[in-house]
Amino acid sequence: MESLAKSLPDVPRYLYARSMLLSNRCELLGLEEERYGPSFVARELEEREDRWFCVVGRPSEEAVREAARRNRDGGEVLATQEGAPRVVGALPGWTATRVIVHLLGDASRLPRLAEREVKPFGAPDLDAAADGLPEELLSYLESAVGRKAPVAASLADGRPVSFCCAEDETEGLWDIAIETLAGHRKRGHAARCVSWMVAEMRRRGKEPVWSAEETNPASLRLAAKLGFVPADELVLFQPAPQPETS
Repeated sequence: MESLAKSLPDVPRYLYARSMLLSNRCELLGLEEERYGPSFVARELEEREDRWFCVVGRPSEEAVREAARRNRDGGEVLATQEGAPRVVGALPGWTATRVIVHLLGDASRLPRLAEREVKPFGAPDLDAAADGLPEELLSYLESAVGRKAPVAASLADGRPVSFCCAEDETEGLWDIAIETLAGHRKRGHAARCVSWMVAEMRRRGKEPVWSAEETNPASLRLAAKLGFVPADELVLFQPAPQPETS
């Protein structure tokens, strides 16, 4: 897995695939060595409803279909632009959405932090805050803390209300994941969380990557406000919504 990761450059378009390979939390399907580089499907092994797989290069449609079958025809697919046509051919009923991948262009636009506005968030903090968190967010944070992913929390009256997690990491990059509790949004908590995490991860030699679906204008606006600039594009595929049954 590691040798395959090393064969790909450490750039935003390969962040998610390389993170899975480096952490050895995926299986490979349809690996082929092409003139322009490797082609493969990397399927996440963690058992969860929204698990996903990455399509890198131009693997066979059969490999894409098999990955979807192993995911019980659910989850999500993230493909590089050259791999997207293989997903369209293999999974014709799935919807496609552009994902704009950003790098930080102007760090001076990140907010400055006052003392104790943001803090690292670990297992003891999760135990203390668990009763006030929605079930889905609690489950996500339990998973992140359990695998020792870096997490920060922005505080309101001493309580964590916004969370920023380095969900995927490579040698030099990390993926920004943010969630803010309802009732505390649009108050700058997410921006402060991101600012704290950028500084912390830069101390570790890693730059932030902000990915936002084109259908999420709020995320795109916040990225621009904080100094992030588009660097690349990926394509996200999801199963078509199932018709409601009476």
